[in-house]
Amino acid sequence: MTDRPSARMKQRLNIWLSLPVAAILIYTVATIFSVSIKDGKKWQSLANAQQLKSTAVSASRGTIYDSNGTVLSQSATVYTVYADPLMLKEKLDDNDKKIEELKGYIAKEDDASKKATYQQRLDATKSGDECLDELVEFLALNLEIDTNTVREKLTKTDTQYIVLKKEVEKTVSTAIEDKLTELGIDGVRCDPTTRRLYPQNTLASVVLGHTDYEGNGIYGLEAYYDDYLSGIDGRIITAKASDGTEIPYRYKQSYDAQDGDDLNLNIDANIQYILEKELAKAVKENQPTDRACGIIMNPKTGQIYAMATSDPYDPNEPAAISDEKTAAELAGLDEDSNDYKQKQLDAWSLQWKNKAVSETYNPGSVFKVITGASALEEKAITLNDTFGCGTQIQVEDTTFHCWSTTDHGSQDLAQAMLNSCNPVFIQIGMKLGSEKFCQYYNAFGFNELTGIDLPAESNSISMPLSNMGPVQLASSSFGQTNKVTPIQMITAYSAAINGGYLVTPQVVNSITDENGNIVKKMDTVVRRQVISEDTSASMREILEGVVEGQPGSNCYIKGYRIGGKSGTSQKMDEDSTGQTYVSSYCAFAPADDPEIVMLVMVDHPTGEKFYGSQVAAPICVNVLSDVLPYVGIFPEYDESELADLQVSVPSVQYYTVEEAKKTLEDLGLEVKVKVKGEGDTVVKQTPVAAKIEHGGSVVLYTEANAKEETVTVPELKGLTKEQARATLDMYGLNLTAEGSGYEEEGAVAQSDQSVGAGQSVPMGTAVSVTFAVTSVGSQ
Repeated sequence: MTDRPSARMKQRLNIWLSLPVAAILIYTVATIFSVSIKDGKKWQSLANAQQLKSTAVSASRGTIYDSNGTVLSQSATVYTVYADPLMLKEKLDDNDKKIEELKGYIAKEDDASKKATYQQRLDATKSGDECLDELVEFLALNLEIDTNTVREKLTKTDTQYIVLKKEVEKTVSTAIEDKLTELGIDGVRCDPTTRRLYPQNTLASVVLGHTDYEGNGIYGLEAYYDDYLSGIDGRIITAKASDGTEIPYRYKQSYDAQDGDDLNLNIDANIQYILEKELAKAVKENQPTDRACGIIMNPKTGQIYAMATSDPYDPNEPAAISDEKTAAELAGLDEDSNDYKQKQLDAWSLQWKNKAVSETYNPGSVFKVITGASALEEKAITLNDTFGCGTQIQVEDTTFHCWSTTDHGSQDLAQAMLNSCNPVFIQIGMKLGSEKFCQYYNAFGFNELTGIDLPAESNSISMPLSNMGPVQLASSSFGQTNKVTPIQMITAYSAAINGGYLVTPQVVNSITDENGNIVKKMDTVVRRQVISEDTSASMREILEGVVEGQPGSNCYIKGYRIGGKSGTSQKMDEDSTGQTYVSSYCAFAPADDPEIVMLVMVDHPTGEKFYGSQVAAPICVNVLSDVLPYVGIFPEYDESELADLQVSVPSVQYYTVEEAKKTLEDLGLEVKVKVKGEGDTVVKQTPVAAKIEHGGSVVLYTEANAKEETVTVPELKGLTKEQARATLDMYGLNLTAEGSGYEEEGAVAQSDQSVGAGQSVPMGTAVSVTFAVTSVGSQ
C-alpha cells in the first residue's frame, strides 16, 4: 500500500479546488458587468459628483415692452447682503492683535524715526470694537435696518451665513464694499442676484402680473408666457480637488445660458394711462363696491390697446395691499390671527385678479346689440317692423318693466335701441325664439373662452337651451339671466360692428429673442363669421343713431362719428330686491369704419347715480376725447359745429400788444382783449391754455408789477349753459363747458365747477363746469 494519492483522488481535489475559484471568477465578472455596464451611469454620476463641480449660470428673464417700445417689465441685478460672523470676528480679532504687536514694537524700539512710524500705524489702526461699532452704524443707515438687529446678526458667531437684507441696489453694494476696504476687515459680502422691475409701477399691473421670489411668473403675462420669458439656465462644469476647491485649467466645459425672449405688446402705455386715470376718477365719484374695469381694443384685429381694473396694485411690491380701506382694516388686526391671514389672502386674490377676464357680470342693455343683430341676421324682424312699449310686458306669470315709466310708444329697432326699451327687446327675443337665440348666443362666443393670451380666463354662466322657457328667454333678451365676462362682451360686440367676424383678442403682438429676431408673430385670428356685412352695417348705423339721438346720455364727442350703447343690469343673484346694479357702456369709432372699440363696466356704484348712461358713458367720453386724436383719428366739424366750438386760448406772453391782439383775432373768433399796464410787451395773461366760450375775454398784462384785478366767483349750479355764460361774463370771467350733453336741451350745470362759489380769482379766469340733463334719456 502506498501513501501517494490515486488519480481519482487528484481529480476530486482539483474539482473541489476549482469550484471556489470559478465562483470567485464568476462573481468578479458579474460585478464588473454590473458596475461598468448595467449600473455604469449610476457609478459614473457618483464619480462625477466627487470629481466635477457644476455651477449654474442664470438666464436673464426677457423684457416686456409696450407697442411703442416702452419698458413695462424687466430684470435688473440687485444684491443680497449677508454676513459671515465667524470670519468677521476673526478679522476684528486680527485688528486687536495688530494693535498689541504695534504697541510691543514701540516699547522695544529705540530708533525715534521707526518708533514714530509704528506710532502712526497704531493711531491709524482701529480696534475690533471700534470697527464693529462703525460697521454696525454704517449698515444700519444704508440698509435701513435697526442698529440692534444689525449688531445681533453680526455677532451671531454660531453661523457662517446670515442675511442682512435682500434686493439691495448696486450703489449700496458698492458703498458697503468700500466701507469694508476702508476698515480693512472682511465678513460682510454682497452676492449679485436678479430682481423683476416694473418701471411704470401700477400701470397695467393686472395684465403684466408678477413673479415669485424665485423669478417664476405666477400672474398675468408673466405666467402665461413664462416658458418664453424665463429662458434656459447655463452651466459651467469644472474639475475639483478632494477638498472641493476648483482645479484650474485641468477641465472646464461651459454651456451658455439662453436668455429669455422679449414680449412686444399691443398695449400702448399712453392709452393705458388715459384709461386708468379716467377709471380712477369714476371710481372715486361713484364708489363701486366690486371694482370697475375697462378694455380698449381694435374690433377688426382683436389687438388689445389697453385693459385696466380699478385699484391696481404695484407689481414691484405685490404683497402691499392696494385698496386703502382693506389696508386700514388689516392694520387694525393682529398679524398672527386667523382673521388677519384670511383677509390678507382674500385681498391678494382680489387685487391680483383681472376683472376684465376673470369675473362675470350681467351685461344689461349692452347685450341688446347682440339680440338685435341676431334677429336681423335671422330675418326674424326687419328694420321697419314696429313694436309697442306700454312700460311693461307680461310673459307667462312674470311682469317685465321698462326702465322708463314713460311709454315709448311704437318703435322700430333703431328707435327701441335709442330708447333702450326692454319690452321691445323681449318681443324681438320671442320672435327669434329660444333655439335661435341660443344658437346665436353660442355663435357670438358667449359659451366659450375668447382665447385671449392671459391666464385664468373665466367662461360665462349661461342658461342652457334645455332650461330656457319663455320667461328665461325674455330676461336674456335684454341682458339679464346670463352672466358673461367683459372680454366676452366686447369681443361679441366687435363682431356685431366689424362686418360680423368673431376675432380672438390678443395682448401680445410678437415674441422676439435677445437679438430682435422674431420668434413668434401673433396674426389676427378670425374664429368665424357670425352675421353678414349688411347686418353689421345696419347695427353700426343704429348705434351711431343712439349716440346722435341722445348725446347727453351717450358717448357723444363733437366732430366724431361714434356708435355706442349703455347698459344697466340688476344683480338679482346677489340682491333679490333689484337695487344692486352694474353700470356699463360700449362705444366704437369711427362709426362707419370702426378702428377702436371700448367697454367700461362699473360694478355696483353706490353714489347718487347708477345708470350706465350716467356712470359709464362719461368715462368713454373722457377717454376717447384723448385717445382718438392720439391714434390719428381727428374730428371733422360742419359749419354749425365750428361756430359753436370753444376757443383754445394760446399763450401770447412776450408778444407785443399788437402781435398778441392779431394772434388772438386771427383765430377767427370773437375774443375780447383787455390790456393792463403801460408797456408794449405782454408779460402775463389770464387765461392761458384754456378753452373758453366765444366772446370770452383775455386779460393781457404789460407790466410785471401790475396789480391783478380780482373778482368773486358766482354759483353756477342749476344754470343752463347760456345762463352760466352770461353770469360769468358779468363778472369778467370765462366759461369752459364740459360734458357730452352741454348743448342738449334741458342741460344744466352740475356741482363740480372748478372754482368754488365765493372764491376770489383774477379777472379773465376760466371756470369749468359740467352740464348734464336732469332727466335720464337712456339706461
